Amino acid sequence: MGHGASPGIISRACSHPWGISGGQTKVKSSAHCVNRKVELMYDLIIKGGRVIDPAQKIDEQADVAVTGDKIAAVSADIPASEGNRVVDATGRVVSPGLIDLHCHVYRHVVGNGVDPDEAGVKQGVTTVVDAGSAGEAIFEGFPAYVIPASRTTVYCFLHLASQGQTLNPELMDRREVNTDAMAAVIESHPNLIKGVKVRLTGGLANTDGSKIVATAKKIAGRFSLPIMVHIGDRENQVAPDLTKEILPLMESGDILSHAYTAQRGCILLPDGKVMPEAREAMERGVIMDVANGRYNFDHEVARQALDQGIRPGTISSDLTAPSLTGPVYGLTVSMSRFLALGLELGPLIEMTTINPARAIGIDDRKGSLTPGTDADISILETASGLWALAGASQNTMKLQKLIEPRMVVKAGEVIPSEPAARPDLLD
Repeated sequence: MGHGASPGIISRACSHPWGISGGQTKVKSSAHCVNRKVELMYDLIIKGGRVIDPAQKIDEQADVAVTGDKIAAVSADIPASEGNRVVDATGRVVSPGLIDLHCHVYRHVVGNGVDPDEAGVKQGVTTVVDAGSAGEAIFEGFPAYVIPASRTTVYCFLHLASQGQTLNPELMDRREVNTDAMAAVIESHPNLIKGVKVRLTGGLANTDGSKIVATAKKIAGRFSLPIMVHIGDRENQVAPDLTKEILPLMESGDILSHAYTAQRGCILLPDGKVMPEAREAMERGVIMDVANGRYNFDHEVARQALDQGIRPGTISSDLTAPSLTGPVYGLTVSMSRFLALGLELGPLIEMTTINPARAIGIDDRKGSLTPGTDADISILETASGLWALAGASQNTMKLQKLIEPRMVVKAGEVIPSEPAARPDLLD
């Protein structure tokens, strides 16, 4: 079913078991519903979908039941009569709620910030991670204004630079780094701040890139947090070997952002081979994150790296307000690029659910459909057709399959997908 299809059928269990009569939902008398509610085991049942939950090694047709805001059960053929509401997911994929590990959602504060729900629940994504839009001097707007207004769960990486990405390039001067103030902000928001971000572009990165990373490591280490390091310098100002220099500083759990960039700092050597430092970093547990974005994802770099065994640990969108209508669009389009590059759907779900959940330490409650975890669920569909997607180097890749969001269940609430834009179908 293509873009614009109905998001699915939601019915009351007190009508016909599937709530369908001639294409319409039919609900019996309120008295009948009241009597039946006493017998119901679940608030919501998602029936008939292909359930993919890599955390539990599940990939099969099954039903998912929700009680309140928690997953209650994953099983074959849960009777529809046991749910207050039923969603028909036949022909669709039901997965743990997708997690976008890298986007920018500090709307109205940082110029490229997108509304968290435009990056999140409207895109089939239940959790987003802001990748360092804010430094310590401007962070308090997140808990005060952005998060209370969002249905999507939001976590953050704190930028090493005090003003975050309100300046570009940031880190023009060492006075922009105040580790004591950073520590105070992290201590005030331990459940919100999940790491420290640094971008190796311009300013001090040109002369002291390794020292910047070491400083980020030091402050993150005080709180047992990972660092996220942006590579890929469009201005060609950083030292050509800077990525090789900083990779040995990164430890298991740290995140290399824009792993498939073609800009200066690329993990490929001039002969097309992956630099040994990148392979060694991946092997010791550094997370290779896609961070699609407008300027730092190249299909050919990805193809060459994948051919040499450099697979992403996480797929993220690096979505911003300018890229919401293309070329990024959202997380499921970034996933679709890797479907075209030969990855299977199961690993793609893993890279956008349990892997990012583990990366930021929320896998005890998100990233899987384990009973008792948060009832964050994505319902997706793979559409067939022909699409052309541009990469950062203006090379275009053709897609014959596009992963489309249809709805999410967020804390037990059903929210139909409403992406701001999708790639144009060519035929």
